[in-house]
Amino acid sequence: MGVNVQSPMVSVCVITYNQESYIQQCLESILGQKTDFDVEIVIGEDCSSDKTATRIEKLAETNESINLLVNNTNLGVLPNFIRTLGACKGKYIAFCEGDDYWIDENKLQKQVDFLDEHPKYGGVSTNNRWFFENENTYKNSILNEGEISFETLSESNQINSQTILFKKELIKELDWMKTLKIGDWPLHLLVTSQQPYYRLPEITTVYRVHSGGVHSLLKEEIKLRNRLEVLIAVLEHVELTNERKELLNESIRNTLKKLISHRPGDINSIRQKYYDFGGTFLNTTLLKSYIK
Repeated sequence: MGVNVQSPMVSVCVITYNQESYIQQCLESILGQKTDFDVEIVIGEDCSSDKTATRIEKLAETNESINLLVNNTNLGVLPNFIRTLGACKGKYIAFCEGDDYWIDENKLQKQVDFLDEHPKYGGVSTNNRWFFENENTYKNSILNEGEISFETLSESNQINSQTILFKKELIKELDWMKTLKIGDWPLHLLVTSQQPYYRLPEITTVYRVHSGGVHSLLKEEIKLRNRLEVLIAVLEHVELTNERKELLNESIRNTLKKLISHRPGDINSIRQKYYDFGGTFLNTTLLKSYIK
């Protein structure tokens, strides 16, 4: 569906599932970008049960830049994400999930210009605005401008992923991510293990928090378990220096300590995993300083 743009500079990766109410705003915000280069929009439509695909097909009829990938069965978030990334042909890749949208028509141009002028960086992000749909309120997420290293991201994911643009050449085989529940954070760690990111100060995007959202509404215990899976997978599959391996080991150990407060019944298995990743003395009294 749609005709691929020839040799696009940027591919925008869009993941959709049952987002009929939001997809129009998302795609129009991408189509409205002002650039002096070609942009393709690669949409991984994961067998939605609503009319998301129909809305996309209607837009694709008049926009050759849209490349709609339709799945006959629901692949799931990460397999669909990886499949869509693999279909991107651009030198650079940007993200925008189907329920989010961009508010700066020069977002892509600014980012491409920055990376072309600063080749030491593997990607460039911006600041973001949160939209809390139930309260109909907005909140700006302002983080400091500057370099974002692997070391910083190993502590926590500090990238609003709908703001990122990164070099496609820095992502290779991604099948190791398919079983994870989080896709953006391990991808950011993969890229920054090779070249750092840079954050620009502008607010260019809106992240929508709503009842149909996935990560933003998860319980803390599930977030910790998902975090643990990501850290272990990156440690096993990404080429890292010994210093960076130890940073991930430390993050893994701290995550295991926090998990005990949520599942005290699992203390023996969590304690054993803690020891497996280089932990030493551990008891519940010591844990109090880690549980917040």
